Amino acid sequence: MDSQDVSLRLVLNQIISRFGLRDVVDLPMYDILSWMGEAIRHIGGYNSLETTSKKVQVTNHIGKLPQDLHAIIRIEGYPKFKLERTHFVVPLESGEVNVIYDRFPVDEDGIPTIPDNPSMRDAIMWYVVWYLSLQDLLPNKLSPQYCESQWQWYCGQARAEGYVPSIDQWERMVNIFYRLIPLNNEYENEFKNLQDREILLRDRPNEYGVTFK
Repeated sequence: MDSQDVSLRLVLNQIISRFGLRDVVDLPMYDILSWMGEAIRHIGGYNSLETTSKKVQVTNHIGKLPQDLHAIIRIEGYPKFKLERTHFVVPLESGEVNVIYDRFPVDEDGIPTIPDNPSMRDAIMWYVVWYLSLQDLLPNKLSPQYCESQWQWYCGQARAEGYVPSIDQWERMVNIFYRLIPLNNEYENEFKNLQDREILLRDRPNEYGVTFK
């Protein structure tokens, strides 16, 4: 976990303390964590994503999405695949595939982390509180309409602050756009070299057969 990230456990404790939920024994904790993930996806502009890979078992052409998934970058060997809510479909009846994807960073307990940004924490909090209000689980009886308005406000604020690229993302964009030789047909190569830095060799052919004098 990055030193500038905080665990969603902090947001959970924030919700429990601010809305008097310490004595509520039937809080839907699994749903709350799912709602937090939904809020992060709605906000977008998430700069602390990590790129990782995972071997996934495929049965009857279907593979289960990793739990910490944010977005699939590629599935090695299968440039074309269909993405569903909980799984993906590839032209492989059974076997194992390597999924390259962006994921949410997690803490030592496997709980996702987010940038230590007050607007983002408040936006996620109000998204969860909105859904709790819809299920009539708030002791103070805040209306769903009020909770939704707070979510919309803080979501916009967090989204605006989150679209500033990180250093890694800036370098990624530089490597993609500042090239003397464009990368053609990267789709067929599964975009493996798209983010690599261009290296120009003098007096001998480079990987594309071009010689620079």
